[in-house]
Amino acid sequence: MPASSPQVGIWLADLAAYCGLGQAEIATRLGHVRSWVNHIFQGRRSAPPQLYWTLLAWTWEAGGFTDPGQVFAALGHYLDLSPAAALAQLQALRFYDEPLARPSPMTSTRQSSTRSPSPHQLRLRFLTWLQSWERQRLDPRRQGLRLPDWYIPRQGELAGLHARLSRPAPPPLVLWGPAGTGKSVLAQALALDPTIQQQYWSGVLWAQLGPQGDPYAWLCTWCRLLGCPVNGDQPPAWREQFRQAVAQPGKRYLVIVDDIWDFASLEPLLLQEHHLTWLLTTRDRTLSTYFPTGDLLQVSAMPPVEARALLERLVGAEQLQQEPPAAGDTLLAEVEYLPLAVRLLGSLIRLRGWAPVLRDVSHERTRLVTLALGPTPTAETSLRLALQVSYAALPAHLQRRFAQLGVFGSGHAFSGLTLAAFWEAEAPDDDGPVRAARAEQALGWLYDVGLLELVSTATAFVEYRLHTLVHDYARLLLREQQTFEATQQRYVAAYLALLQHPDLTVAALERQWPNLQLAFTCALQLGWYEAGVQLWHRLRAFMLARAAPELLEVWLRALEAQEEQLPPEVQQPWRRAQASGLPPAP
Repeated sequence: MPASSPQVGIWLADLAAYCGLGQAEIATRLGHVRSWVNHIFQGRRSAPPQLYWTLLAWTWEAGGFTDPGQVFAALGHYLDLSPAAALAQLQALRFYDEPLARPSPMTSTRQSSTRSPSPHQLRLRFLTWLQSWERQRLDPRRQGLRLPDWYIPRQGELAGLHARLSRPAPPPLVLWGPAGTGKSVLAQALALDPTIQQQYWSGVLWAQLGPQGDPYAWLCTWCRLLGCPVNGDQPPAWREQFRQAVAQPGKRYLVIVDDIWDFASLEPLLLQEHHLTWLLTTRDRTLSTYFPTGDLLQVSAMPPVEARALLERLVGAEQLQQEPPAAGDTLLAEVEYLPLAVRLLGSLIRLRGWAPVLRDVSHERTRLVTLALGPTPTAETSLRLALQVSYAALPAHLQRRFAQLGVFGSGHAFSGLTLAAFWEAEAPDDDGPVRAARAEQALGWLYDVGLLELVSTATAFVEYRLHTLVHDYARLLLREQQTFEATQQRYVAAYLALLQHPDLTVAALERQWPNLQLAFTCALQLGWYEAGVQLWHRLRAFMLARAAPELLEVWLRALEAQEEQLPPEVQQPWRRAQASGLPPAP
């Protein structure tokens, strides 16, 4: 909205009235005539930034704002300024050139001080207050959210979601649809949208559950992000701490829970607080029955125009123009315009060209028809087709490495450093840097063909994950190859090696926590109790620091039950550690 609109003028006039300022007094302090101020308040003239910033500072000094979010919400509504843009503009103002001064005395009885700071002092104090809040705001990028390079806005769905989330107190919004339709990317796009961030000025909270989701781990993460201590011996206590953290006056959060498989995993996270708006994604339409007053929005395949735009983004405009006649449209129809399938095949075309990919798609379609999966494309068959064609295009050693990723938990992120240790058995004589380089090369290739998603680019711990469907496919391959148990052993060994890496940080350890829990479980399943003891020792201090003594106790009891199975050289140090209560390395 332009700064000269009548709505802006009315807003500025309201601020002036709150401070007890008339048009004549404002004009005097600005060095203008009264009609100039009147034209601004009537929306016939643009307001200079100095005017609305000074009015905001006066209003704040008079007690007109209880939370900085109110300021940013008003700026977003009236002036189309995001919090970052607003702060930058305020910071750039040349205070010493500004003739405005705070009126003295203020006619409002709500003034907070009898002293009259200079305009420079007042606005610097106001800026400091806003900056302090901005540092506390939950930026979704701090939680690892990022849009992929190939992202194409889905205008229809986004417009509908914006309309629903812009209401004063929207009910829970449930996005549902088959796997591969792009629900997670839509949710991330909303979380990173500046307009949504203006409306939910306190920030965005994100969780991704998946089939093995741990809601209490996400509660712990949320509490830490909100700056509240994670106390108590039982995870349910974290729910109350979370509630207290978000229930402060003036707060407004958007909470996004992605990939919900059942209501039981979601329930510990849910709070009926008016400060919270919930956006949920799931494959299960019945989830909406738990929210009688909620909104239900189905996410289907992309419209053909947007699907072709996605294909162009992946392939490149020049290569797309060189395609055989109607090849692009035929390919998109083959995969039912599903974003995941388009991404897989588009990435492959960029690397191999049109002819071999179209040939492989045709052969795979014929094979699926022969297997009686149906000649008509469906979401299931389209995704299976795209996955099989992408997998078949990999060199043999990368096919093997891709299948091994199925041992990780669904939705779990993993780093290149972890995989360097994970794949060590294939080249035991290579030193660490060589293994790391080969792992990164393999990861880069798998990412280029669309089989991997980039999660984080933190120094030394670049992290990836598999889409849930891609993970399921890798796990199927691993079991078909009858190497699941051997791969589990390497998985446990890789995480033992990771815990000794000199660059390991607490933040990286936190992100890898789901994999570490799975490594302990695998160690016991395999009867590798010595590895379980080592994991217990090395992670004990971390579990105590993240207020998870109950899990530490569960691990301890599981190991005690197998104590007699430990090698003699491990039993004695194990008993000493139990008796001392310390977490030494075995």
